[in-house]
Amino acid sequence: MSENNKELLEKAEEISNGLKRLSKKSRKVVMPYHSSYDLIEELEEVADSLVKDLKELK
Repeated sequence: MSENNKELLEKAEEISNGLKRLSKKSRKVVMPYHSSYDLIEELEEVADSLVKDLKELK
């Protein structure tokens, strides 16, 4: 696997892990709203970066 593909995979895994943290299935307690908002902002940044990197592969 090339270095670029590893970076893309890491970003995708980071998004997946963040979504699991937000999921009701994987939590026993409610996440505070401000924590949820912070995590969503982080995931948006990672997703935007991943999309940008994928577009550059063309």
